[in-house]
Amino acid sequence: MTADGFLQQKQRHPLAMTAAIAINAAAVTAVMLAKSGYIVVDHGTIQTYPVPMPSPPPENVDPPKPRERAPVERPVFQPKPIEESQADKGAEIATTRDPGEIFPHYPPLDDGPKIEPKRPDPPQPVIVGAEQDPRFLAAFQPPYPPQLLRTGVEGKVVVKVLIGVDGRVKQAVIVSADDPKFADVTERQALGRWRFRPATRDGVPVESWKQLTVRFEIRA
Repeated sequence: MTADGFLQQKQRHPLAMTAAIAINAAAVTAVMLAKSGYIVVDHGTIQTYPVPMPSPPPENVDPPKPRERAPVERPVFQPKPIEESQADKGAEIATTRDPGEIFPHYPPLDDGPKIEPKRPDPPQPVIVGAEQDPRFLAAFQPPYPPQLLRTGVEGKVVVKVLIGVDGRVKQAVIVSADDPKFADVTERQALGRWRFRPATRDGVPVESWKQLTVRFEIRA
């Protein structure tokens, strides 16, 4: 291969120049191996072919526009009108009537007498009446009037006394007497000598009235 041929290939294509350099290097290597005693096997001549370079894209060219699809006409759904039945017409007629004809007016119901809940009765107080003090029982009998005793007159006196919280008689009222002398001695005896256990209300001493009968009898 001559220099003119090599230059012509260089002007033709860069790949042709590369192939030529490789062939020359192979020839030089074969010569050196021959001198050194190595056997060089000839595989024949390598043929090269020029490869065309791709052409550059044109400038200022608009990209292809997408294909426009024609609009597809779809059927529009239209509901079928509902026909009124005779029952619907009757209901419409019924609603136009007077509500009083459909729902008659009834008089209000009487609630009846009001029953109030019964409240429990409050607990009753525990009251204990006055009683004669056993320690003073002998002092309850008044002295017998001497004049009535000599004549043998007997009788009785009903007296009502107010007993204080200390058990003493605060007031004596003669309810009845067979003789005024019996009444006098009974009143004085009650105010001066009678003693009671006072009445109590829930355990607390209170004043109270008590009625007693005093008898005057002559015993042989």
